[in-house]
Amino acid sequence: MTSVEDLAGQCNIQAVRKDAEKLNAACPVARVNPGFSPERIANLSEKDPPGLIRSPLVWECLTCHLCREITRGQVDMSRFVRDVRQMAVKAGFRGTETHGGILITAQRLNARTGLKPSRTDWIAPPLRVRSKGGEYLYWVGGAPFFAAVMPDLRPTPLDSARAAIGLLNRVGIEPIVLEDERFSGHDLLWTGEAELFRTLAEQNLQAIKRSGAKVVIVSSPEDYYTLAESYGEYCGGLDFEVFHITEILASRLSGLEFGEWQERVTYHDPCRLGRGMGVYEPPRQILSAVPGLELVEMENTREFSLCCGTSCWTNCRGYSKLIQVNRLREAAAAGAQSLVTTCWECILHFRCATRPEAWRQVFVEVKDLLGLLASRLH
Repeated sequence: MTSVEDLAGQCNIQAVRKDAEKLNAACPVARVNPGFSPERIANLSEKDPPGLIRSPLVWECLTCHLCREITRGQVDMSRFVRDVRQMAVKAGFRGTETHGGILITAQRLNARTGLKPSRTDWIAPPLRVRSKGGEYLYWVGGAPFFAAVMPDLRPTPLDSARAAIGLLNRVGIEPIVLEDERFSGHDLLWTGEAELFRTLAEQNLQAIKRSGAKVVIVSSPEDYYTLAESYGEYCGGLDFEVFHITEILASRLSGLEFGEWQERVTYHDPCRLGRGMGVYEPPRQILSAVPGLELVEMENTREFSLCCGTSCWTNCRGYSKLIQVNRLREAAAAGAQSLVTTCWECILHFRCATRPEAWRQVFVEVKDLLGLLASRLH
């Protein structure tokens, strides 16, 4: 069995000491939570491995890949924390699940039972999809569930999914949408439940194989990272390609004509799409194609973009809200009227941060990129 010490060696965690000052200063959590730092995780991994497994530090880490970026790939703190969480769960330790645990519980049920919720009743004309027999498959992800659990945060993730299909139709793609798609398992994997993740992954891979699709198009950055990277890591090679929808749309911009929109916007790079998958240019290319739109950059952008403050529906604290408000302040400081992103969870977190009066300090609108683009189509 792999130990904490083995994992620390594989992920080069002790090299954190070399750049400790820089990593501690850059870490979004350490900036607002004096009890947390990458250096403390590294020290515990060496001096008290059992203590690290019990420690809340492994649940407070955002697994945002920023440590890897700052050390130019030398330190993989995110993978280390992910795998230590698996040890923690086996030992009976977990993080604090948000929203009463419903979002994680639904994914556990999705993996363990034969329940098959309706996956396509939200799709209606003029949207065009297939049930099989096409080259392209659109991965819906958790959008229907998130929309049901948080219906007051509008537009909902389901509105974004509708926009995605409409945009794909406009560039000549009528995608397959699976009736038997399940959660990708991203949150289960990153909260330590690797076996349930593998169960979901295997079921989804079989469903994709049955569809005959050769290209899977994904909106959610977390699902994109999961299908493209984690499925291969845990289940072997893939017999299909995976792309984020912005990569597809950017390659077919000639098929999209947008109406004018006089707005100054900034783009927020989600962790899994940016640092995770290296996709920075396609969303910006598409935004720049909207007439009248002025794209401005925040202080921390692209590979150094700040996380939205919480991940995997776990350990959302007061410091998470501070991270979110600080990010919105960056958008305002850049002169943006709107912050645009491609990640439903980032959107939900940023909007949630500005709902209570105590946190309503920044007046920057938060917009879904796909919904924005669909609304400006000619």
